[in-house]
Amino acid sequence: MRSHHNSKLNFSHAPYKKKSALNNVDREIRMGEIRLKYVQLMRDAHSFLGDEDANILIKESKDIWDNLSNSKGLEV
Repeated sequence: MRSHHNSKLNFSHAPYKKKSALNNVDREIRMGEIRLKYVQLMRDAHSFLGDEDANILIKESKDIWDNLSNSKGLEV
């Protein structure tokens, strides 16, 4: 005797079917890609410049980023 209880699967509750869940997955994938590029950039900076010069470059870059992030816009 064969049971037909599970003959139809209902995926209406599946989390991957919701658009917001897909957006979150896409965002996490993109963030992972950005993290990988950042790590590669830092590795390359240390390889090409040496530790001291790379650390100076990274600090200057951070200061520039902080100034751009904190400014309300460019004033002329």
